[in-house]
Amino acid sequence: MSQERAVKVIDRIRELGLTNKAVANAVGVGERSIYRWLSYDREPRLTMVQFAELCTVLQWSAQELAEAYESSKTN
Repeated sequence: MSQERAVKVIDRIRELGLTNKAVANAVGVGERSIYRWLSYDREPRLTMVQFAELCTVLQWSAQELAEAYESSKTN
């Protein structure tokens, strides 16, 4: 995930008062994976279930998460 793409997700996590650990637990990945996604080291590789869980924890629809990711990608 590039720096620009991660910004909206980072902002959302902060807005909701979540920790990386809480997001990791909800999605079913290690905390290190979340750190890597947010520190621009890696793009997330999620199953459909994990994607749905990420949407739930961020309180975004699938469309909102996709738009946050895609709109940041073009900046």
